[in-house]
Amino acid sequence: MMVMASSQQKAFPVGEILQSQVTPGVSSRYDFPLRPSSMALLIIDIQDELTKVDPTSEEYKHSIAFPRMIHNTERLLKSARLSKIQVIFTYLQALTDDCRDVSLDYKLSGDLSNLPGPSNPAKFLPVITPIDGEEICLPKTSCSVFQSTKLEYILRNLQVEQLLVVGQLTDQCVESAVRDAADLGFFVTVVDDACAANSADCHEKGLHGMKGFCRILKTEQVLQEISSYDIVNSDEQIIPSLPAAGHVKQKSASGVDNTEHSITIPKPSQYVRDKDKGCETALLRSLRTAGVKFIRCTIVDAYNTIRCKAVPLNFLIERHVSRPMTSPTSIAEVCFAGLPTTMDVPKAPNLTASNVLTLEPDLSSLQILPYAPKTAMVLCTAHDQLTQDLSPLCTRGLLERVLQAAREEIGIEFCVGAEIEFMLYRLSKDGLMKPVDASTFANSTTLNDQEDFISSVYDQLRQQDISVELIHAESAPGQLEVVLSYSDNVLQIADNVLFAQETIRNVATHHGMKAVFLPKTSMLSAGNGLHLHFSFKDIGSPQNAFSDSSRTTGISRKGESFIEGLLDHLPSLLSFSLPTVNSYRRVGAGCWTGSSVDWSTEDKEVPVRVCVDLNMRKATNVEYKLADATANIYLELAMILSAGMEGLKSGKELRPMASPDAVAAPLPQSLQESLECLKLDNFLLSVLGPELSTAYIAVREYEATNEISLEKEVAAALGNA
Repeated sequence: MMVMASSQQKAFPVGEILQSQVTPGVSSRYDFPLRPSSMALLIIDIQDELTKVDPTSEEYKHSIAFPRMIHNTERLLKSARLSKIQVIFTYLQALTDDCRDVSLDYKLSGDLSNLPGPSNPAKFLPVITPIDGEEICLPKTSCSVFQSTKLEYILRNLQVEQLLVVGQLTDQCVESAVRDAADLGFFVTVVDDACAANSADCHEKGLHGMKGFCRILKTEQVLQEISSYDIVNSDEQIIPSLPAAGHVKQKSASGVDNTEHSITIPKPSQYVRDKDKGCETALLRSLRTAGVKFIRCTIVDAYNTIRCKAVPLNFLIERHVSRPMTSPTSIAEVCFAGLPTTMDVPKAPNLTASNVLTLEPDLSSLQILPYAPKTAMVLCTAHDQLTQDLSPLCTRGLLERVLQAAREEIGIEFCVGAEIEFMLYRLSKDGLMKPVDASTFANSTTLNDQEDFISSVYDQLRQQDISVELIHAESAPGQLEVVLSYSDNVLQIADNVLFAQETIRNVATHHGMKAVFLPKTSMLSAGNGLHLHFSFKDIGSPQNAFSDSSRTTGISRKGESFIEGLLDHLPSLLSFSLPTVNSYRRVGAGCWTGSSVDWSTEDKEVPVRVCVDLNMRKATNVEYKLADATANIYLELAMILSAGMEGLKSGKELRPMASPDAVAAPLPQSLQESLECLKLDNFLLSVLGPELSTAYIAVREYEATNEISLEKEVAAALGNA
């Protein structure tokens, strides 16, 4: 960041004050980059009472300024701590509870006359909180920190010469502090995008008012400057920079001194480009060219309701920010994990409508919807609106965290496959919705009669890069199974299940039919499942670590431990994979789903089936059969994989496979039974976390005790309710 001096220039020791390096009328503020050994980070008034974030608000400060300031200040604070830079917090707080000591200006300024006090102290934001005993906190009772605190005295004692200033409000407390600091002889740098004001105009006016007193940089420039700081020469000497050509006094042709009209041009070494800047805008413009008008920001709530909001594409483009897809919309946390599947009445005792979660799009999931081509759908994670931390209620985020733990703690990567079953209904001549045929398993009737539908589904899935391995008729009337290709991208497979189900529903509607995914539609026929297949690889290896042909079972020791982990937690896992009352109508003895806690090889009557490659004569994966489409696929996968990982990490020994002579523990026969098992499963509860486990159990128990009859559930699914 520095310009090397000529051989005639003096090298200044670190301890020598920066002012001695100033050449009056020649030197510029931009000639003196930040030096961690002689600087302090001053964070002005970023506190809970003053910094409310609301992405849904139309107010600039709540939806744009505050989130940007908080995010960038958090980054700067982390950098300062790593570089051992002194950090100083100022915050508004009176010395008396009745605020009689606050400034006259504040007493005349409405809300500012009633500051926090000793009995009700100010609170800092969770992500921007001082370290006790390490960082300095100064309460103030006026706009100027230098007027209402002993900040100058403290800075002199600390031998601070440079101030890096962030906070709020740009045109008030920040500008006042900067002007005072410059007058007192400090070198000041203001971070443009780590300051906030009530409006964009106020922010710009504040920057304009400070530009003659400080350097104004972006966060990226400051971070680069701090990280690039270097001490020249082994005896810790610093070589000052040459005067910048743009700041040398110049006279016009008429001999008039034009110094006061000069502009400050950053040096080439200070130029920083955000490489991602503009990428989201470019993506949105490309989508607009493709005819897309709306971005459907989508999450799957804890109980498998797809919740989405359509944001106009032009609105996002016109936000005029570098990342227009950041926090485009939000949802109350009670809507994410507090509402049963059948009503919008909260049943989670720990969640309220007051806490809001912002939705952060995962652009890798974005798809233009073939059945709604004016819309692109993107899957999101849910984040705390204030801290922007991932919400503990976010199930897609939970799956990502589980996969991260698998890589970092166990050194494996999972592979997953999914089999989606559904039934097709059509309005019959007698005016009733009935299955489209009375076909049986793998019969050609459904494939022949529904070829146009099947072809449309396949084409639209391929348009979304969803790979299909197999399609065939299943056992129930009008029933089909679509097998998605096995993949080592587990999050993408979960996304693909969601996209595939939505595609199947909409294509069926286009063809005058209803696609029904309910676990059971009639007690006289088979139901719909969503079987899952699992294996894993050691990181860095392409080989299937689940298999070992040298062992009797064909399963590796790790594979056996994974299966045992599943079996140990299987009664509790049902509360996630069979999460509705209807789910238990599909399973039981003789239903090819299993009814006891056991496993076997290629036995379709057990809940955990090891699949074998007959050509290779070794196990390839394990099938988990006690699952259906009423489950939240992200939550379900997170819990199943966690159970298997617990077995892996513990090195559990696999129990003998099922046999006619063995007696295995029975599985829960109802949703309430599985929830009772979950309440006793401390490991799975720890994976869920207290917030999600409390809400999930409460809502599912409400559903378990308020059973809907099969007839009403089917009628609702068919639109006959």
